[in-house]
Amino acid sequence: MKTDQQFDVCIIGAGVAGGVMAAYLGRNGLRVAVVEKNMAEQERMIGELLQPGGVIKLRELGLEHLLDELDAQEIEGYALFMNGDSFKISYPEEGGQTITGRGLRNGKFVQRIRQHILSIPGVRVFEGTVHELIEEQGRITGIRFAEKNVEGYQDITARLTIVCDGMFSSFRAQLSANEKKVSSFFMGMILKDCNLPFKNHGHVIVAQPSPCLIYPISSTETRILIDFPGLEAPRKSAELTTYLTETIAPQLPAQILTSFMTALAEGKFKVMPNHLIPAKPFNRTGVAMIGDSLNMRHPLTGGGMTAAFSDILNLGKRLTALSSFENIEAVDESVQEFYASRHKHNATINILADALYGVMQNEDLKVACYDYLKSGGTHALEPISILSAISRDEPLLLRHFFAVALYGVGSMLKPFPTKKRFSRSYNMLKTAVDIVQPLVMNEHPNLVTRSAFKVADAIF
Repeated sequence: MKTDQQFDVCIIGAGVAGGVMAAYLGRNGLRVAVVEKNMAEQERMIGELLQPGGVIKLRELGLEHLLDELDAQEIEGYALFMNGDSFKISYPEEGGQTITGRGLRNGKFVQRIRQHILSIPGVRVFEGTVHELIEEQGRITGIRFAEKNVEGYQDITARLTIVCDGMFSSFRAQLSANEKKVSSFFMGMILKDCNLPFKNHGHVIVAQPSPCLIYPISSTETRILIDFPGLEAPRKSAELTTYLTETIAPQLPAQILTSFMTALAEGKFKVMPNHLIPAKPFNRTGVAMIGDSLNMRHPLTGGGMTAAFSDILNLGKRLTALSSFENIEAVDESVQEFYASRHKHNATINILADALYGVMQNEDLKVACYDYLKSGGTHALEPISILSAISRDEPLLLRHFFAVALYGVGSMLKPFPTKKRFSRSYNMLKTAVDIVQPLVMNEHPNLVTRSAFKVADAIF
């Protein structure tokens, strides 16, 4: 056991969330230790789309420069495709200019963040594996870890330990009411020199049986994510190749087929589970969670990094405002204030992600959503402001969610109502309630919202 090392904050994990948190705290004068299992660049298919709301949060953190030198591509909005039809929606404008997101390579972004924190005097980075949280008299006081190429264990003592070790967190079960649910699996491939129908846009293919996402991640690379519903991950096989060739390929825009078939022939793909993990942290002193360790949603809307940056700004501002880190009661109070307030910032991101995925699994709602957005005006502009995380207005999100269902009812009852059409309309509204209600309840809704859903329960 080596000599104990004292810091203000110890961060477990130097991915996007941990790295940015370390950069923000270190630049604001705190002594920060970061322990990361593997500092080498990783090849990942997650965290490659940053919505405009996330770019804004990174700017507020004073860290927007981390997006430089990555060959990151500006994303100006979304294009939707279904049954040979398509349209696009641009992100909101500010000062006459579209507020853009970014498509980027996750591994390159993480390494850029790590290079930055290594340059900050108050931050020390260790490459090693955290074995346990150290607890003394009911309080987490630091960590015990094994540093790479160093014998034995070392202890780091800190006023606050921040856990952000990702979707497969080793410490989530100790620190929260762990309710992890796998919604589906994404299979990801990189398309080279792909000619996208709408330049600098994310592309959503409203396909059968499940959606596909396509967006640029560098000047020569485009990411495609193909959703596989259920609990079984796709595996490389002749059956999978046939499925991708005969079912998925015909639903993709013609412009990208050459790149898609080339990537398919190369056979290089990754698969990841899509998790729903509501934030339900325990009230434990001396420790906090952020990032995917704390909270995950379906990646369909690309909200993960935006939610993480929102949490970093929320918690980081509270911690850096403290007059002294010696006052551990004040540190703990800052964490509890963060947990109590984070839903206000991230509820729309969490609800929309899994609600939209649920819509994509229901044929009637899927058609209604496509037609509603295509009708334009506020039907498109307000939802895209929420998707982009520029707006965090939860009542606005719910109004549009149910407006989609009612829009579908109106279309379904034309040209005249019948018993069968009424029944189908009722089932569509019931499905909409069933999809969104548990997601809203995960986000600490107010009394009015809870009462409204009680009424909906009585009706449906």
